[in-house]
Amino acid sequence: MRYSPASLMRRSRSAFTLIELLVVIAIIAILIALLVPAVQKVREAAARTQCTNNLKQLALGCHNYHDTNKFLPPARLARDAYATWIVLIMPYIEQAPLYRAWDISQGFSVQSQTARESTIPICFCPTRRQPMVSPASENGGDNGGFAGACGDYGCCAGDGRDRNTYLANGAMITGNVMDPKPPGPQGGVNGIDQPNDNPPAMPLIPILKFRGYVTLTNIIDGTSNTLLLGEKHVRINHYGQAGDGDAAYYSGYNYDTAQRAAGPNYPLARDPTDNSANRRDRFGSMHSGFCYFAFADGSVRGLSIAIDATNLGRLANRNDGQLISVEY
Repeated sequence: MRYSPASLMRRSRSAFTLIELLVVIAIIAILIALLVPAVQKVREAAARTQCTNNLKQLALGCHNYHDTNKFLPPARLARDAYATWIVLIMPYIEQAPLYRAWDISQGFSVQSQTARESTIPICFCPTRRQPMVSPASENGGDNGGFAGACGDYGCCAGDGRDRNTYLANGAMITGNVMDPKPPGPQGGVNGIDQPNDNPPAMPLIPILKFRGYVTLTNIIDGTSNTLLLGEKHVRINHYGQAGDGDAAYYSGYNYDTAQRAAGPNYPLARDPTDNSANRRDRFGSMHSGFCYFAFADGSVRGLSIAIDATNLGRLANRNDGQLISVEY
């Protein structure tokens, strides 16, 4: 069978040449290069939205707790391994079964494994990590050497002055133990009033009655001008470690696991690797350029990590009466 020259030409054009194939590959590579950053931006925008929603739900839980008890949840019941604020608001964030697993009159070490290790998804920033547990090796002392759930959000105990006592000036501070009444200042149920964050391990006395020191009416600087909750600074590759304030989230044994300070000595972390002084007591974020906070009025806003420490401290202090000279 013979082919005409025209048919041979048509037949020879049925495949791509090498040059055409390389051009197509180059175009696809360029499109992928343009698409990947766009996908990453969309993903981060979604993570930011989820993070702010988490803070909103936690702040709403604190407000509902206040409506029921007429005071804001204490940052921790006492300066020992008793429950932190996140345990107290569990019934108000759809975690009633986990709350029922707790005996808040008792310390962390006598709780069940379920109570100690069950994680709460809204307590984790999706940009930073998935829910995880701090290992037993990071939870000595009154934590009893037991593993404990982690969390990415801490309450604001103030600008750092008297940060671990009932004299702290934040919206959520150490609780007022009323029964048994400790001998002396409210250092802890066992009468401990030490300058360090971690009193020595000893049997904890059951707390029979407590209340919080702060109500919404005590926030005289205005609830829209006062920090309530924010993202904790925890360095990358140090998750779950007590040295970065990321040990058992439900225990108040370590000051900084569920609360932080913000002010001249506690500026916002500049990035997730910030190794500056007081790093484990500071707020910080995995979101580039901003750290997100829930204010005492329930609103959620991002503060620039470049905010000056003086104004940051005024936002953290509930009753200093100082004007805030920056927009936020």
